[in-house]
Amino acid sequence: MKQLKATIMKANMSDHTKQMYEDEFSYEKDDIVPPPYHINELKSMAEYSTILQQCIDAYRTNILGFGFGVEYAFDFNAEDVKPVKKKTAEKEWTRLEEFTKYMNYDESADVILGYVLEDREKTGNGFLEVLRDGQGKPAGIEYLDALHIRICKLSEPVDVEFRYTENGELKTMNRKKRFRKYVQVINEKKVFFKEYGDPRILNCETGKYDDATPEPLQATEVIHFKIGSGTYGIPRWIGNIVNMYGARKAEELNYLYFKQGRHVPGAIIVENGMLSETSYQQLQDYMDDIEGSDHAHKFLLLEVEGLPTEKGLTGEEDVSNVKVNFKSLAEILQEDALFLEYDEKTRNKIRSAFRLPPIYTGESQDYNKATADTARKTTEEQVFQPERHLITGKLNTLFLPDLDIWHVRFLLNGPDFRDPLEIAKVLTPFIQAGAVSPNDLRDLAGRILGKTLEEWPEEFYHRPLESRIKTADGLSPSEPNRLEK
Repeated sequence: MKQLKATIMKANMSDHTKQMYEDEFSYEKDDIVPPPYHINELKSMAEYSTILQQCIDAYRTNILGFGFGVEYAFDFNAEDVKPVKKKTAEKEWTRLEEFTKYMNYDESADVILGYVLEDREKTGNGFLEVLRDGQGKPAGIEYLDALHIRICKLSEPVDVEFRYTENGELKTMNRKKRFRKYVQVINEKKVFFKEYGDPRILNCETGKYDDATPEPLQATEVIHFKIGSGTYGIPRWIGNIVNMYGARKAEELNYLYFKQGRHVPGAIIVENGMLSETSYQQLQDYMDDIEGSDHAHKFLLLEVEGLPTEKGLTGEEDVSNVKVNFKSLAEILQEDALFLEYDEKTRNKIRSAFRLPPIYTGESQDYNKATADTARKTTEEQVFQPERHLITGKLNTLFLPDLDIWHVRFLLNGPDFRDPLEIAKVLTPFIQAGAVSPNDLRDLAGRILGKTLEEWPEEFYHRPLESRIKTADGLSPSEPNRLEK
């Protein structure tokens, strides 16, 4: 059985190349910043933990599982919005939808970002490669395995053109910014990447900035998603690393207990005698039986020999009276697995690091509908929604100016906790009071019926029924005749 060694610890900056980072990377030669924790060990922890992968899956499913969307960056239906701005926004909406759809030709954008998010939760770092088209605009994304990526030191400041909008006008300004390089090493093959937005041309083989680099050797760009503000991100569960190793050792101990069969239900006590060679060998064979099952439910026949003694002055030898007792040791037997309470507390601590209630990791036996809905809504507001904003905020900040899109933006969809039947009950007094029109209820009716219902275009259906009855004398010719009846 594969054993996991507890080698995750803070890096010693003076000897990291020998102890902590004895891998394929040349840290000093390529100016690589050593990560604070062993990336390989961090990523493998999910394979040994009984709760970590469930928490990561919950993050991935609830943050990215509802897909990408597009939203307007302004109030599209406001009365003061000019038609030209609306027309431009509609065109940008279509462009951004197509860009989102074709970010990757093999997988959808949310699947690729899901791989990056999983790496971020395991190691604290997720990397996304960005490909540009012939016009220099972002055209596609690819997943980069955090296991094979390291980060270089900051470069000297360079001039960067920054584009932004002010009062609806597009403006530009120059500013200084320092960028990083990234190194990928797989099977001793080294490839360099540059940080997204770096205007310089980087040779992907040598790691040197060179304007004469041929196009096939020009490095692509990387977006770094991390937890924290350091050079490398740190997993949110790192404070529970000792508990995770302890829980793993407890699981191994329980496994070996049942596998090796070291159950001692009783002790055989021999007084004034000794076991025969045959009986001793039988007991030895039983103890050497690793699985402990070959001798299960069988009779054990013991032959005991008395010890020779001398009797009085005659010197005649006699044999002592032998007593064989069986002492029950059932009270010290392990009735169930060890450290169950310790394991449960470890699971709770790791869930707490992710701020997840048990219902998200499949432990919902103590929930009813009310408590489950409360837990889901609270977690959505406090955990998943902010995480979506962090991801889309980074993508919008980096991608949209390069795509020349200013009126729409990325959106990660979330769950809909609204119950159509409950909403229908709440709307009853509003309908009776004439506060809603038929078109106001079309979307709700569509969700109840399980299909899409478009709004009716006639103005007649945009007014509440009560107001139309009161103004029956002024009904438009297009209004149905059945209302007059």
